[in-house]
Amino acid sequence: MDQKTVAGLPRTTLRAGIILGAVGALSVILAPQIFQSLQLGPAYSQAVGTVLQLAFQLVTLFFMPLSAALIAASLVMRYLSAVLTGTAATGQAK
Repeated sequence: MDQKTVAGLPRTTLRAGIILGAVGALSVILAPQIFQSLQLGPAYSQAVGTVLQLAFQLVTLFFMPLSAALIAASLVMRYLSAVLTGTAATGQAK
C-alpha cells in the first residue's frame, strides 16, 4: 500500500460507516410501509414477503452495529495517524 492510499483510509472508512448507517436507518423506517404495500397487492406472494422480511431483518441487525464500528475505527485510525506522525496536540498551550 502506498502512502496516499493509507492516508485516505480513515476518510473512506468514515464514509462507508455513514452510508451503512443511513441505509440501516432507512430500512428500519421504511420496512413496515414496504411490507404493508406488498400485502395489499392482489399478487402477493408469501415467499417474496418472507425473503424481503428476512433481508430487512438482516440489514437492520448488521448494518447499524457495523456502521458504528466503522465510524469508531476511522476515528481511531485518524488519531493513530496523528500520533505516529507527531502532529497530535500535546495539551500544552503555545
